[in-house]
Amino acid sequence: MSKVHRRIVHDGNVYLVECAVRADEITSPVAHFLDQLKEKTWSPESDDINPVQPDEQPTAYAWLVQKIAYFADEGDFPHVGNRNQLRNGIWEIKRWHIRITFFDTDGQGSYTPKVTQRIYAGGGGYFPLPVFDPFIRLGTVFIKTTQKTSHYELNLAEQIRKEDLAHDRR
Repeated sequence: MSKVHRRIVHDGNVYLVECAVRADEITSPVAHFLDQLKEKTWSPESDDINPVQPDEQPTAYAWLVQKIAYFADEGDFPHVGNRNQLRNGIWEIKRWHIRITFFDTDGQGSYTPKVTQRIYAGGGGYFPLPVFDPFIRLGTVFIKTTQKTSHYELNLAEQIRKEDLAHDRR
């Protein structure tokens, strides 16, 4: 059996960034989200907030793809506020209230959580990025409406990581 097909978002100098694929070998939450943004049809499941109106969606798409390309080429984001560490090696890309989770892998189905300690600076702090394995997989998309990321979203990101990595071990 061949490996599953993943959408490549950017093949950079440092990382290859792809969209993770669920166990059904078809569903890819981030690929679906990016398609909808580009087509101005994205509507978040949460009724609490819609951070991007249809006419703004192509601009949001361009911003996200640009930041992902920068990350793939440079190994970091242009600003520490563009990303954050969540849990157990799950990280997020941040734009307004939109969050895209990501994780790294060696491409063979192995996974070692990359975690760092918060550096406190000014009125807050940030997590420095570790050196990731060469493949970055974009896992889930969600709207963050509270200060803490919900357990549901964190568990879903970990479940998608598990399903996606299983494709590489076949």
